[in-house]
Amino acid sequence: MKWTIIDEKLIDAYVVLVLAERKTIEEVPEKYREEVEIRKAERTIEVLGGDE
Repeated sequence: MKWTIIDEKLIDAYVVLVLAERKTIEEVPEKYREEVEIRKAERTIEVLGGDE
């Protein structure tokens, strides 16, 4: 899906909130939920050293 710059910023913000456990994935709007889950997984892999 093609995201606008506003969508990108919202997705990034939701990823941070979900990772910080301030919001649950169920609280993320349906429109962004799948992309937030994907980016959350990507960031988790980066933090755990998956890019070695």
